[in-house]
Amino acid sequence: MRFVALSFVVLCAAASSAAAQAPVFSDEQVARGKASYIQRCGMCHGENLDDGDFGGAPLRGAWFRDHWGSGSVAVLFTYVQTAMPPDNPGGLNDTTYADILSYILQRNGYVAGAQELKPDEKSMEAMSLHK
Repeated sequence: MRFVALSFVVLCAAASSAAAQAPVFSDEQVARGKASYIQRCGMCHGENLDDGDFGGAPLRGAWFRDHWGSGSVAVLFTYVQTAMPPDNPGGLNDTTYADILSYILQRNGYVAGAQELKPDEKSMEAMSLHK
């Protein structure tokens, strides 16, 4: 009976860690995202993601962690996709939003891998921003 209970605990722990994976994006995607960020976001959020000329919210550091660090990549992606840029919300294609988000994640210390962040909210829901 102890073996069955222990097996259940191990399976539950494995399932919960699988459900909350780290964000997935590639170095190539970060490079594309940086270029798009500079063109589309830099004026408000700044070159360093926290020093814009027009008061855009900081996109790195403590403010970013406090506002987004307990959620999923899907929540952040949906916000960015529906609210940015302020003069044309939703005006970029989904791949560009995913590329920009990859750049922001990399600047916040998340590590790039081999796969790209796909603009698919279902897969993003499993990606936690919690560090």
